[in-house]
Amino acid sequence: MKITFLGAARQVTGSMHLVTLQSGYNILIDCGMDYELKRNPTYKEDIFPFNAADIDAVILTHAHIDHSGNLPSLVHQGFKGSIICTPATAELTEFLLYDSANIQLMEYRKALGTAKKTKRGNVSKPLYLSSQVKDTVNQFVLANFNESFTINKEVKITLIEAGHLLGAASVKMEVEENGTIKTLGFTGDLGRSNSKLINDATILTGIDTLVTECTYGGRKHKITQSAEEEMLHYITTTCIDIRGRLIIPAFSVGRTQSIVFTINQLKRKGLIPYVKIFVDSPLAIRSTHVYEKHAELLNPEAAQFQKEFGALLEHNDIEYLEDSSHHEALMYYSEPCVIISAAGMVEGGRIQEHVSNNIENPYSTILISGYCAEGTFGYRLLNGQSTISIKNRTKRVLAKIASTDIFSSHPDGDEIYNYIYQTNQNGCNKVFLVHGDETQMNLMNERLGFVGIKAEMPEQGQVFEL
Repeated sequence: MKITFLGAARQVTGSMHLVTLQSGYNILIDCGMDYELKRNPTYKEDIFPFNAADIDAVILTHAHIDHSGNLPSLVHQGFKGSIICTPATAELTEFLLYDSANIQLMEYRKALGTAKKTKRGNVSKPLYLSSQVKDTVNQFVLANFNESFTINKEVKITLIEAGHLLGAASVKMEVEENGTIKTLGFTGDLGRSNSKLINDATILTGIDTLVTECTYGGRKHKITQSAEEEMLHYITTTCIDIRGRLIIPAFSVGRTQSIVFTINQLKRKGLIPYVKIFVDSPLAIRSTHVYEKHAELLNPEAAQFQKEFGALLEHNDIEYLEDSSHHEALMYYSEPCVIISAAGMVEGGRIQEHVSNNIENPYSTILISGYCAEGTFGYRLLNGQSTISIKNRTKRVLAKIASTDIFSSHPDGDEIYNYIYQTNQNGCNKVFLVHGDETQMNLMNERLGFVGIKAEMPEQGQVFEL
């Protein structure tokens, strides 16, 4: 048996790992979009270094596009097997993939119009369309947490709660070859401890080999107070004390639901007077229904709240804006309010309009609620630029720019270290670090070395015999 690292190798995006058995059976763990490679104009032709029809099965750890985003391309290129995931992951992935296809089509049409006007350059077509997403969804096969799932006579898997996102799973894979059973563990993306809405990650045990994310391998989360305390501070100082606007860029799936739930808790406790909360993201609204539906996946705090109030994410003061006309009307709303909108890094989406409308207002606060990659609009805001170009206009940055990592959906270095250490104490003798940049991985690898744990940091395309 061998494992080939085809994505998220010394970088964060594009998760894709290929397990090949001696029999020739091929299992792909995730099939994510590689945002770094996507900048390459030949990306459409370079997505897979293998024949898609040769893949026998895919195990999808969770819905985020950097783990699921190239599944329609795989199907379009000839993959006919099952895509195994939890029910919640299947539902969220469907929404995200259709959204990805629509965005690609809009970007293509816009680029095509520009190319015709300028008479320059070829325009890359979308990686896939909605029709390929439909075909992909039809190949989902559902598996519940903690239930053994037999893929074939050589392989069985168990999906274990990862705590990163509703339905997100780590994968325990048992492979029998030559009368010997080898057990692999793939964390997928893990969640931080005591997160909102969902349970903490369950540590994989009884495994020989661990493939683990290392997104924040060398980082310590800064915020020490609770999510409720953090949100109460920003809503009070912005919307109540100076009657301003709080603008929160947030990823549509996971981050938005955690923020809205926290605000709803504050509302139900009477800690926030009448202040309207607007959720301006159609994808977030569709995803929110999935969270309400899967009560069995909620942590005790969220489950008790839902039992007491009937809904996690609904309140008279929380308004969801799916229709574009409601979005346009919000542009003229002049009262103090909180606006939560996508995208999280302020790269496109409705949030750019809200930032543009409020960036020169000294009574507004723009609260960045998560990681912003270098070069993104959110990253530039956090770096303290006095002016910024948005919507083809240069604007002064007069609004307060703040950030919080209380809603981060990834564990920090201490949590990742403890996870790896505990698997090692339970017999794991091989560790691979993925889904992190080289700096973060080196810091974690050095720390593990102090306790005698040697980890591999595979390069793109590197193959290991197990």
